[in-house]
Amino acid sequence: MEDSTHNQKKTENRAQPKAHPSPKYSFEEDLRRKNIDTMLEIYGEEYMAKVGDLIQQ
Repeated sequence: MEDSTHNQKKTENRAQPKAHPSPKYSFEEDLRRKNIDTMLEIYGEEYMAKVGDLIQQ
């Protein structure tokens, strides 16, 4: 019984590994891409034309 308590304390004191973000792109970048894809699905070519107009201004 004492051994299991001792092992539990060792386990509780171990450092937890840190989560590392993906090197490809951040959460915000992923969200931006999904939003653009959704707009294309909803509005199609009309959306692309409006974005093109905004970029040219």
